[in-house]
Amino acid sequence: MSEHLVLRWQTLLQQHFTQLSLAQIQQSWSRLLPHYQQAHRHYHDLNHIDACFTWFDQVQAKLDNPLAVALAIWFRDIIYDVRRSDNEEKSAQYAVTALTNFAVSTRLVQQVYELILLTQHPSKPSHKLKGLVTHHDQALFLDIDLTILGQQGAIYANYEQAIRAEYQHVPLCLYKLGRKRLLKQLLRQPKIYYSDYFTEKFESQARVNIQSVLKP
Repeated sequence: MSEHLVLRWQTLLQQHFTQLSLAQIQQSWSRLLPHYQQAHRHYHDLNHIDACFTWFDQVQAKLDNPLAVALAIWFRDIIYDVRRSDNEEKSAQYAVTALTNFAVSTRLVQQVYELILLTQHPSKPSHKLKGLVTHHDQALFLDIDLTILGQQGAIYANYEQAIRAEYQHVPLCLYKLGRKRLLKQLLRQPKIYYSDYFTEKFESQARVNIQSVLKP
């Protein structure tokens, strides 16, 4: 898995950041990789990154700035600790530091930063009502992360088990209460997905999956 993804990382940087040497690119990967190999990650790991890029590849032609979205996918969960409430902010700041060290444009850095911050409250209806998602790149980026909700059978069941494993420090009864509260928030939204593309592809199955978890 890491061999496949390191090639993607290297190719991305070599294509877009020609000022970087191969040694710098390899060093950047050596800093990135340990975050996604942390023992407490059962879902938010390299497999998740790989899955996100599977869907990214399918919608890349629809994006105005695929580079910003690709970088946001790489960095959005780089800081991940379920006991903290500032993972997105910390991840966004990490991205700013890393990209600044790459000597890329401030505009690109800002775009990646803003994309990552959009993931702070993707399940809350107010997120849409406030009009924070104003561009189709933003919608597709958020939906790429939500594709797991619309997967069939065992894939979705494995996702639920992996999320539970990441919260194993929480007593099961309390975990179920919190999880069901979050899933009910999703169901109350007119649409779970932000883009027409992913709404058409996964909305119906996502609702079936969520309802199956909420059954007594």
